[in-house]
Amino acid sequence: MPAMWREGESENSMRKNVIILTSGLSGSSVLTGLIARAGYWPGETTFRKQHYEIYETYENQRLIDLNRQLFQGAGYTGNYQVEFSAPAMQEIAALEGKIDCREYRSFLQECDAHRPWIWKDPRLWLTIRFWKKFLDYSHCQFLLLTRGAMQSWVSATLRRQIMTYRYSKTYEGEIRQSITEFLDGERLPYLHVEYERLICRPDDTIAELNHYLGTELKVVDLSKVYHKPLYRSPRNSLGKHVKASLIYLKNYSERLDVSA
Repeated sequence: MPAMWREGESENSMRKNVIILTSGLSGSSVLTGLIARAGYWPGETTFRKQHYEIYETYENQRLIDLNRQLFQGAGYTGNYQVEFSAPAMQEIAALEGKIDCREYRSFLQECDAHRPWIWKDPRLWLTIRFWKKFLDYSHCQFLLLTRGAMQSWVSATLRRQIMTYRYSKTYEGEIRQSITEFLDGERLPYLHVEYERLICRPDDTIAELNHYLGTELKVVDLSKVYHKPLYRSPRNSLGKHVKASLIYLKNYSERLDVSA
């Protein structure tokens, strides 16, 4: 997928690259699509996902493929979309020296040829400790993206990821904690973006993004990637809540719970 440059913006911008760290179903495709409009390169080929309709995720397909290879190299066969695994993070982080890393270095060289680039893949919360060995932090900026707990549960349930609300909230909290521990441990500054606030108060959130990233994004850029009304809560509709509840009840025996 070609980079989306704003009219009149130099392709030789020396802005830093952006890495978004988040769980899945957090609105990251909207945030990444917004930032990509400022000239950040999402990848030569990006992943398109189908849920209610086919939509662009702005996820670099090569990054996805390499993250999957890291899962395989570490012997991780769990479901990262519903399972928080500290041991898997440790195994993946320790892969340097155990696997051929030429592909990973080559991929970063490809990305750097298109600077500034943007990475977004929900698998990154598991793999970022491996990638840090190859990243030049002086050329990177980090965003932590979170979403409201109930909205995360509804979205997951609609995708047949059956878990209790308590399990979902705990899972999301563990991912957020692991991300902040990584960023704080590496002494990396970052901007925390709340998805609901981005949609409800786009002027404020976009102003914060512009200040942090050095961009000149506008609300109209957000409207190009978010095709629902802005300035109102992006909460799932009552119909989606009901549908999620029915799916949950139908699959109640398969639910994931904290006490299980």
